[in-house]
Amino acid sequence: MTKTKRILVKQPLMRRVIIACIPCIISSIYFFGWRSLVVIIVACVSAFLTEFFFEKKKGEPVSEAVFVSAIIYSLILPPTIAWHVLIIGIVFAILFGKMVFGGFGHNIFNPAMVGRAFVYICFPVALTATWAPPAGGLLGGFSLWSTAVPDALTSATPMAMLKAGTIPSPSLLDLFLGNIAGSMGVTSVLAILIGGFYLVITKTANRWIILTLVLTYAISNGILAVLGIEPVPGMLVALMGGGFLFGAFFMATDPISAPRLLPSQIIYAIIIGISTLVIRNFSVFNGGLMFSILLGNMFAPILDYYFKNRAKKAVVKESIS
Repeated sequence: MTKTKRILVKQPLMRRVIIACIPCIISSIYFFGWRSLVVIIVACVSAFLTEFFFEKKKGEPVSEAVFVSAIIYSLILPPTIAWHVLIIGIVFAILFGKMVFGGFGHNIFNPAMVGRAFVYICFPVALTATWAPPAGGLLGGFSLWSTAVPDALTSATPMAMLKAGTIPSPSLLDLFLGNIAGSMGVTSVLAILIGGFYLVITKTANRWIILTLVLTYAISNGILAVLGIEPVPGMLVALMGGGFLFGAFFMATDPISAPRLLPSQIIYAIIIGISTLVIRNFSVFNGGLMFSILLGNMFAPILDYYFKNRAKKAVVKESIS
């Protein structure tokens, strides 16, 4: 790693994650207007300044990973998020999700998830009250500042309304393209898959975590759906809605807060998948993935510790015998 102007550490892996986020950033602008891009910029500046002032006291540069946290945090927020909530959330995310643990490489939890959980708890109306509809037309949001006009605001996302039984399942085409209300950068499955495949191809994201998480959630959800257990939706709707795939590719695979060992990674992904199924369908929370990833983060070091010690004991036992 090299220093740029002594204030920023270049991290090629984190830069690849930023590149992978570009399709989701573009889709957020297309569906919700240019305000989405400004939200991301404000979050990045706030996150950078927070880490800069913290690291300045230690004489250390800012990690490029701070921009990854800010971008992902922004993409999983509503396009109508208030500016003060946006800034407070990302400052909390960097301070208490990263810096209190010692900075980059030491945090237990995914900072973006910490920030969103904080906003969800402290500013619940900001994440549950109103959602902007996607823009229409060929240019979409590229010709708009925001799609959040008073007459068009909705009180819930399609996934929330589907859980409540107030609307039928959104069409798979709308879910695939992203033509639905939701968090500004995670409605388009197409954009997520483009960025996600880039992460896998460049070996930036762990494929075992992604594969295990998707299969665990898909199979368990499919079984409950076949059994007719309500309000569990169909398997494809569950996979394509609520930003699940974004979480699988971009958040659960965070190299710092995810486990390092293969057995740990598989169990970690299973924990997230099952927890998401339970929380999303049977709790008061409509999403579930946010809390599930934080739960998985909590178990990650414990799992690595267990399997590492188990391997050491096996080696010692073999040498003795």
